[in-house]
Amino acid sequence: MVRSLVWLAVVAAAGFGGLRFAEAVATVDVGLVRLEGQLTTPESREVQEAVASVLSRPGAHGAREVAAAIESIGWVRQVLVRVRWPDTLHVAVVRDTLAAGWGDDAYLTTGGDIVSAPSDSDSGPDSDLPILSGSLSDGTETMRIYNLLSAPARAGGLRIARLTEDSVGNWTVGFADGTEVVLGSMTLRERFDRFLVVYSKELADSSDRVVRVDARYHTGVAVQWDPGA
Repeated sequence: MVRSLVWLAVVAAAGFGGLRFAEAVATVDVGLVRLEGQLTTPESREVQEAVASVLSRPGAHGAREVAAAIESIGWVRQVLVRVRWPDTLHVAVVRDTLAAGWGDDAYLTTGGDIVSAPSDSDSGPDSDLPILSGSLSDGTETMRIYNLLSAPARAGGLRIARLTEDSVGNWTVGFADGTEVVLGSMTLRERFDRFLVVYSKELADSSDRVVRVDARYHTGVAVQWDPGA
């Protein structure tokens, strides 16, 4: 949930990078907007557009209106807006920590909240993030399952690139090397641990030949091999 900190002050703030909105502020009191935050270029642009949408309205505008406009951006966690006399607006933005992609065009935060990617981004979620999706489960539950599986996967030398739930509740893990493991809908950690044992003892040295592993068995796993490898 977004927490807004609005502080009206006349002190200078160190570390702000200047961004001037010449057209947006031509007929209003604010003459310079300074933006601070570790944001990507599309994210910075989205914040600029939110601020400009307020400043372009006729009349003078306060920090509270600007903060509310920035809060409406889904990935924003915290906003700090300060006014420095006579015409400078300082804006500091803290973004949510993005833990995974959600489908093709959104993100999951570490808490499992679903947030949109910047509207002018040319691509979906960062390719370095795992991509998660749940047909029946929400973001919080999907993130919980990812966290349940990712640590033992890393310990076994594997990186989860995808975690998906189908329409009947079956979960499938996709690793960075292209291997998939079907876990089904119950006892996911138990089945995943069983797969990791088999992987370390039997599959690790020939993982390039493994296409898919079905771990929905009580005592073992079924392996689909690449016939052309």
